[in-house]
Amino acid sequence: MSKKIITLLAIFIGVSTTNGQSIESVRMAFTQTLFPKKVLPDNVKTYSCTITTPYLKDDSTFRQIAEDKYQAELKNYPNKVKDAQKEYDEVTLKEYDKSVAGAKEKYKLESDEFNKMSKLEKLALIDKRPTLNIPPKPVFVNPPLPYVQSINTGDVIIMDPEVLTKNYIKISGFAPANDGLKIKIDFKPFEWVEPVAAIVDVENYNPQTREKFITKQTQFVTKYRQPATLEIKLNNEVLKTGVYAETGTYQILTTGSKPNRLSIERPLAENTLTNMNNYLNETYGYPKITRNVVLFYVKNKKGEYDDVEKAKDFAVSGYKNYAANTEAAVEDIDNAISIWEKVISEVNYDDSKARIDEKVGTAILKNLIFATIVTNEFEKADKYMGDFRKLRLNYDDKQFLTTHESMYNDLKARFSGK
Repeated sequence: MSKKIITLLAIFIGVSTTNGQSIESVRMAFTQTLFPKKVLPDNVKTYSCTITTPYLKDDSTFRQIAEDKYQAELKNYPNKVKDAQKEYDEVTLKEYDKSVAGAKEKYKLESDEFNKMSKLEKLALIDKRPTLNIPPKPVFVNPPLPYVQSINTGDVIIMDPEVLTKNYIKISGFAPANDGLKIKIDFKPFEWVEPVAAIVDVENYNPQTREKFITKQTQFVTKYRQPATLEIKLNNEVLKTGVYAETGTYQILTTGSKPNRLSIERPLAENTLTNMNNYLNETYGYPKITRNVVLFYVKNKKGEYDDVEKAKDFAVSGYKNYAANTEAAVEDIDNAISIWEKVISEVNYDDSKARIDEKVGTAILKNLIFATIVTNEFEKADKYMGDFRKLRLNYDDKQFLTTHESMYNDLKARFSGK
């Protein structure tokens, strides 16, 4: 792929006019495929990734524990029945016999007392005369049959390395395979320092009285980290190795309530993988990003600005059709650049009546800066940004310059393969 040719796909075109001015604009959005920051040999178009974590791959361990417990209980079930029968015979029935004997003894005592009463007393207590209350005999029931207990993994982190690789590691412009770029990611155990509570002063504001006031609140400070190493190799040559970014450094979390360890630990590895994948794409991949461009031209009532309008048409055609016909699109943008360069050569920033006055010259410079950056004409882009810095810039102009300086630095670094 030629370094001057960057894949662009036009996805939106709109037209706007700057109120009260003769400068008009065409707004476009398109997709740009970036070069990697470190260019690999052309034959390297695949990668493989291996991830290791301190977590269980799945819940099979817990399922096996539950199954083993069930089988053991099932095997021991006959003994459990025998023990229950023995308990019934030797304890329950004996306790029952004692209850029966006690009931009979109570009935005999109450009957003897009742029989000693006079006829008149007996008539008064006719409804309360002693009765023999024999308790029902207990029935033997077999113990419940064993069953496989349900698994609760709510307090356990489970991560399948293969699923993690498939979901999180995807390098633009490369296909997963067993060869090519070799990536190894190793997560160390999660570490954390128990949250420490502290009373702090918090400034508040009362909008009704317009006064500030201080309240005391409890805050918890938690320190944690999970070091993760990243190794990248190509043909047994180590391109990168070591603890990735800041994963080896303790992070500090301040919360109003005491945090739960799992709520911090669960997403941490996934966030690290997301960051690693961004790094891999930025460094070796061909990521696609959306660019927004505003093409400026002059309202052309009398044909005085045919050249500026023609350049605009070339540029619109180039950005819009880049994906369909790259070479022709680049030629269109180059034609636009050539016309803008001729136009800007006659600019007069001090004469408001000049054809290319300060307002038009500023707009044309913006067109040139964007076009030369995206076509990797960095010497020209540097010159035009230098010219732009010398102008009387308003806030929007300064923001434009800051944005495009960043874009310039990024694309130039990628173009150089550094």
